Amino acid sequence: MNTLIRLAMVPLFVGAVSSAAPTYEVTRSTGDHDFMFSFRQGAQLAFAAPQENTLSPWQTLPFPWRLFGREVTGYFISDNGYITFDRAAKTSVASNRALPDPAAPAASIFAFWTDLRLEAGHGPWTNAVYTATLGQAPNRVHLVYWMSALPPGGAFDTSAFSFALALYENGEFEVIFTSGRKGVPVKATIGATSPDGKTAVMAEGPA
Repeated sequence: MNTLIRLAMVPLFVGAVSSAAPTYEVTRSTGDHDFMFSFRQGAQLAFAAPQENTLSPWQTLPFPWRLFGREVTGYFISDNGYITFDRAAKTSVASNRALPDPAAPAASIFAFWTDLRLEAGHGPWTNAVYTATLGQAPNRVHLVYWMSALPPGGAFDTSAFSFALALYENGEFEVIFTSGRKGVPVKATIGATSPDGKTAVMAEGPA
């Protein structure tokens, strides 16, 4: 069974002002998704080991999507457990923190933001990030799946984390934790930041 954290877009109204600032509400559950069982059939390798504190090549989104109400068209994958929609991003930030924070990457979704690495030499479907788009329009889901990422000082056999970020065509997103071996203590942040970095939602962290 997987741990699921879904962040659904809802309008947040301030006072009597008629304009609405989009934000998210957090719900948690434990269970499975059918698409997780068919993921490998359509998966493509997006970020191969070795990687440490790096960003992937630009990934184009398969359907229109908005982050905090702002249209985004693609993203970079960080080996440190997040994606950023900021096309100008140049570095992968390893030091996680509470959100919002000026030092946190803007326009980003943090699935499991902490210092991680993708280590070579462990075979297929490990120490890599795969992506796949599943389902039929208008109910597709785009999945970004980190498989067996390692924390500093962690060994593959004792400290590896697997988790996924699901972007739903309806505008929601979900973090899915599939497995973990915690030989080394890890503190991570789960949430998202707006394109200007000033607005954020945080489900967990940094803890």
